[in-house]
Amino acid sequence: MKRSKNAALILAMMVVAVAATVTADPQFTLVASGLANPRGLTFGPGGRLYVAQAGVGDHTGKISEIQDPTSAHPTVRDVVTGLLSIPGENPGEFVGVDGISALGNGNIAAIIGESELGGEAAPAGHLFHFNPAGQLRDLANVGNYNYAWSVAHQYLAPHDFTPGDSNPYGVLAVPGGVYVADAGTNTLNFVKANGDISILAYFPNNIIADATPTCIAKGPDGALYVGTLALVDSIVMGARATVYRVDPAQTNPDDLNTIVSVAQPWVKGLWPITGCAVGPDGSFYASQFFTHFNPQAQGIPFEKGDVVKIDLASGTKTSLTNGALDLPGGVTVGSDGAVYVTNHSAFLPSGEVVRLTNK
Repeated sequence: MKRSKNAALILAMMVVAVAATVTADPQFTLVASGLANPRGLTFGPGGRLYVAQAGVGDHTGKISEIQDPTSAHPTVRDVVTGLLSIPGENPGEFVGVDGISALGNGNIAAIIGESELGGEAAPAGHLFHFNPAGQLRDLANVGNYNYAWSVAHQYLAPHDFTPGDSNPYGVLAVPGGVYVADAGTNTLNFVKANGDISILAYFPNNIIADATPTCIAKGPDGALYVGTLALVDSIVMGARATVYRVDPAQTNPDDLNTIVSVAQPWVKGLWPITGCAVGPDGSFYASQFFTHFNPQAQGIPFEKGDVVKIDLASGTKTSLTNGALDLPGGVTVGSDGAVYVTNHSAFLPSGEVVRLTNK
């Protein structure tokens, strides 16, 4: 999620909750616990599930592998450790490795949030490839590229882009490169395998604040579906997050008019989206950080997190947990149709990966 400006406006209202207890819930099954701000999820080779952990400051970020996630006793091992973890402006808030996406060849893409030009340490804003053996390759500095673009295009969002902004958050690996959703610059990037970066789409501001794209999924129609956080607008006016549709064939990174118009709203009226995926049945899944805002709550005012399933043809929405989750993050779907989501993804001391019982 976005660390500065809009998020700080709301998160300053929060009091960090006490340690949460893990309780059984008929809506989901616990797969892994004890994680530090778990964010993105992806399935890699051999049906192994990978989870990005933003960490708790300094270099505590990591990427872990969950073997046999469908079994009663999955095993968890850390594949990459020592990744940058950036404390936020509010207690319990951290930015680190967020988006993660696997390729069929065994390489897995991962992004670290924020940017060096924005004042953070290296490698903030960098896109990496790693393999199951833990070998890392620095592919591109997306954060700095997008920060510079936001400075050059301040007129698109004069309040948000002053002096500049970038927070690359969600990734989708495809043959030939990686798509990146930047929650700070409000853009969709494509990073080629050789590290060349381009901007394909810009997501316009909402009524009060910016769109804040957080995730990307590819539909069976070949289109990209990009979910937005829309945090401030959702808090003030109810569910205002949107899933945009981008046709890659219609993009032109050399034409600004195309960049600012190619993303088209597909489904509106969602609560803040923190992760998205397309399942083997072609349905779209979005994790909603909360579905109820309670400013009178003791502790965190964001309540009733959920995963919603959306039919790509009709746009019909179906809740999968009836608000049983707590601040969910990334979501992914196994080959058997089982839905996995990171739970307690922020502001809570012990993060989880859970498997939903309702598909």
